[in-house]
Amino acid sequence: RLRDRLRAVRYGPHGAADQAELAEELTQVLKVLGGEPVGGGPRRHVRVLVAIALCLLGSRADAQGPSPEALYRAGAVRAAADGFAARIARHPDDPAAWYDLGAASYRGGADGRAAAAWAKAARLAPRDGTIRHARGLLAPPDLATEDLLAVGPLTRAEWALLAGVCWVVWWGTVLLGRRRLSLWIGIAGLAIVASGSYEWWRLSRPVVVVVEGPAPVRSAPFGGASAASSLPAGAAGLVVQTYGGWVEVSRPDGVRGWILQSEVMRL
Repeated sequence: RLRDRLRAVRYGPHGAADQAELAEELTQVLKVLGGEPVGGGPRRHVRVLVAIALCLLGSRADAQGPSPEALYRAGAVRAAADGFAARIARHPDDPAAWYDLGAASYRGGADGRAAAAWAKAARLAPRDGTIRHARGLLAPPDLATEDLLAVGPLTRAEWALLAGVCWVVWWGTVLLGRRRLSLWIGIAGLAIVASGSYEWWRLSRPVVVVVEGPAPVRSAPFGGASAASSLPAGAAGLVVQTYGGWVEVSRPDGVRGWILQSEVMRL
């Protein structure tokens, strides 16, 4: 990502609006790469050479670059977030990668992206104390979001496993003639099936979280359409349909309309 931004500054028609931030990010990445010299004289030349290398190196630089954890520790949180996002693309069911993405986003001031990443991490590891503590740092912006992002104590796979164990135990008590015990186990099994089915339905809903807010909610999927309302960063909604680069969302509080897909993250 940093290499692409440097290319845009060098070859793009408009340069970069955040040149100061880009320079600070480059300095932090250089420290991780070991390119920060001790003396002050050759520092500029080393930075220029490394910047050119970052611009021109292709897949080899991506493969041999610093780890996202090293970038995070050095303070290059935006580059670290991109590294964690790349790790998620390879391992989408890794709750640790989602948590790390949320931590890097939160440290970089992207609260909406952090809330979305931690919500996804909580779905994959609902009883993890670190994830629960992290989610407590960002309160939901409204009650509709709180309901859409709520997570139960078990994952869908764990609910299914618990129901299967209860089914086997129930049949065992029936075959042994333990009627009273089989009755109670049957009632418990029905409660588990009902709770698991509700959790399965809730987590199967197509939920998106606003990562770039406030996001205008437009009446039609094009930029010139009127926006009757907007959603803050971290707000959630249900996906109704998608069209081009737009997604239509609906919320329990009555808000419904189109938002740019680049402004939301799907869980």
